Amino acid sequence: MLREWWRERPPRERAVLAGGGAALLLVLAYLLIEPHLAERQRLAREIPELREDLSWMREHVAEVKRLGGESAGPASGSVEGERSFGPALVEDSLRGAGLADEVETLRSSGDEGVQVAFTRVAFPELAGWLGDLRQRSGAKVRTARIQRNEEQEGVVEAELTLVPGEEP
Repeated sequence: MLREWWRERPPRERAVLAGGGAALLLVLAYLLIEPHLAERQRLAREIPELREDLSWMREHVAEVKRLGGESAGPASGSVEGERSFGPALVEDSLRGAGLADEVETLRSSGDEGVQVAFTRVAFPELAGWLGDLRQRSGAKVRTARIQRNEEQEGVVEAELTLVPGEEP
């Protein structure tokens, strides 16, 4: 039936139909292949960024471990009348470091610890604040999840659980 219909067409119409069919096949092939090519290009661009992230993380792992309480106790002395470790002390130290506005969540974690979450905070400021908090109160980082912000260099998203350490 299709062959019969095809034979009935004049040669000029058959040429136009064949050209249109070939063009349609090319468009369909492109539509099937293009998303895969675009994804491959995106991944090829992302690999150097991921290698840079890995390098950055390797450079800073020692500092994170040091701030995480794996080093010796705090170095400074206690101030008379200083508050015991808890959300209020952490909030005061955040305010003193200029990071209070960056905090998304600040709450007690139940086991004498404090949970702090930041959606966007500069890593050097975060590390400095943790070091200062450790020196002043002896606080240690029990758990930490720190993730690089894709949009801004040196900015991270962080979730920390802080616990009291030895009294300074």
